[in-house]
Amino acid sequence: MGRRELLAWVERRGGVITRDEALSHFAAHVVDDAIQAKALVRLLPCTYALPHLKNDRTATGPIQLVTDEGQPRNKVGAIHLSRRIGFHNEPPHVVTRNGLRVTRLEQTIIDSWPQLPPVDRRAPALPAVRERRTTGSRLLGALAANTRPPGAAEMRRIFGLVAAGCQSVLELWGHEHVFCLGELRRAQCQVPVPTRIGRVYLDRYYDEEMVAVEMDGAAYHGSPRQRERDIMRDAAVAALGIQTLHFSHLRLFHNMLDVRLETLQVLAARRHQLRLRPA
Repeated sequence: MGRRELLAWVERRGGVITRDEALSHFAAHVVDDAIQAKALVRLLPCTYALPHLKNDRTATGPIQLVTDEGQPRNKVGAIHLSRRIGFHNEPPHVVTRNGLRVTRLEQTIIDSWPQLPPVDRRAPALPAVRERRTTGSRLLGALAANTRPPGAAEMRRIFGLVAAGCQSVLELWGHEHVFCLGELRRAQCQVPVPTRIGRVYLDRYYDEEMVAVEMDGAAYHGSPRQRERDIMRDAAVAALGIQTLHFSHLRLFHNMLDVRLETLQVLAARRHQLRLRPA
């Protein structure tokens, strides 16, 4: 097999290979010929890519490489090499994705925390949990297995809120700044409810009063189609006797007192309607 077959093989593998990987399938002279002809370009020692990927900017920011404690800590351009006590480049510490060994998702989220600006540190965990790729409990477990990682206290607090059901920045804000006082704190988060249109998840739920509170971010509730979906959802939940309150991103951030008072008034009215004892 010659250069053409080698380059086609590299393309199928995503365009990036190590020299050892190439030599496991092709003769050394074929690999060296492709490198000398610049059909493969060097990215890192013993790591090569197709030329059009050399300056690819699809992945922005630094790349974090993790090795065991026997290797030095270093930085080469956008490559950060860090060492971790007890880490081994084999399962269960790593998994294989597209032929590459990478740290597990939970560990990657923890490793990314100090690398990101403070405003972005929560971003990797929330969609991963929302998309059911991990859970708050698994993040807490992975964090406990690390030895004093930077930002551990804040991660523990955020992962705890995620484990309690918060799955978006808006829900975290509401939990920490709006529904954080007195009677409002006792709601459950992300409560699954079976309805005629399928299972739905309530952002916050006061089970005695049967009141749901939905925090509507513009990204998920702004379009006419999304608003129609919310109306259908509310109707299905109402058929079970559950009243739904909706609060927009704007009200949650700029009218926190009004949101609290309105929620308390509705809870009091529902307790009266259902002949419950005052809270």
